[in-house]
Amino acid sequence: MAAIALAVGYGFLSTFDKWIEQAFQRAASFSFQQFQYIGIGIILANIVGVPILIPLMYAGEHALGVAILVVLDVLAIWGAIFIFRVRERREGITTDQPEFVLDTSVLVDGRILDIMNLDLLKGRVVVPSFVVDEIRQLADSTDPVKRDKGQRALKVLEQLKASSKRLALVDYTPRGVKGVDDALIQYARDRKATIVTLDSNLAKIARLHNTDVINFSEVFLALRPNINVGDELTIQIVKEGKIRQQGVGFLDDGTMVVVEDAADLIGSTVRVVVTNVHVSDTGKIIFTKVAD
Repeated sequence: MAAIALAVGYGFLSTFDKWIEQAFQRAASFSFQQFQYIGIGIILANIVGVPILIPLMYAGEHALGVAILVVLDVLAIWGAIFIFRVRERREGITTDQPEFVLDTSVLVDGRILDIMNLDLLKGRVVVPSFVVDEIRQLADSTDPVKRDKGQRALKVLEQLKASSKRLALVDYTPRGVKGVDDALIQYARDRKATIVTLDSNLAKIARLHNTDVINFSEVFLALRPNINVGDELTIQIVKEGKIRQQGVGFLDDGTMVVVEDAADLIGSTVRVVVTNVHVSDTGKIIFTKVAD
C-alpha cells in the first residue's frame, strides 16, 4: 500500500513539475501588454473574491475561502489571456508570425518600399506611434533639411499603407525611457519583434540588449560589388572633392568614388584605376586615379 501511495505521489509531483515548467515557458513568451491584462484580471478577481473570503474566514472555513480565491485568480488569468488573444485577432495580429518594427531612418530612406514589394519581410510590419510622432516633428521642423526628411518619410509611410495590407500603425506608450531609439528597443523586447533600421548606432545598442535587428546599411553594403585595388572603373565626374584638385563621382549603387587630380574633368566620363578602398559602418569610399 505504501509503495502504491509513493508511486502515485511521485507521478503527481512529476506531472505537477512538468505543468509548472510549461507554465513558466509560456509566461516567458508573454508580452508586457499580456502581463498588463493578467494583472488587471487578478486585481478584479481579488476585488470580487475578498468580500467572499472574509465571511468564510470568520466562519472557520479557511480552506474553502482560500480555494475560492485561488480559483477566481486562475479564472481571471485565463480570461485575461483569452481577451488579449481576441483583441489580437480583431486587430489582425497573430502571435505565430514574426513582427518587424520600422524606425524613422528606413522610412526617410524610402527603399523599404522595394523591400516590401519583394516580400522579403515575412510577417507583420509595424510602425509604432512614437516613430510617427518623430516623423511629424521632422516634417514640421524649421530646418529645411529635417523638414525634407520628415515629409519624405510621411510620403513613404502613406505609400506603404496604400500598397501593403501587412503594415500596421500601432499605439504604444514607452515606459520610463527617453528617446525614440530606447523606445524602439523596449517595444521590440515587449513584442519579441525585430527592429529594421539603417542606423548603425541603433543596431549596435539593440544587439547589446539581445534584441533582434536587421541593419539594412550592412545588407546594402554586403550586396555592393566587390571592388579591389587595381580594378578599373568608368566614372562620370560630377563635382569637386573636399581636397583641392579632387573630382568626385558615384557608382550606380551610390558608392562615392574620389578621383585624384580630376577637378578640371567635371562633367566628363573617364576611366579610373582604384588605388584604395575605405570601408566604414556607413558605407564605402573608393579612391582612384585617372587611368593612363
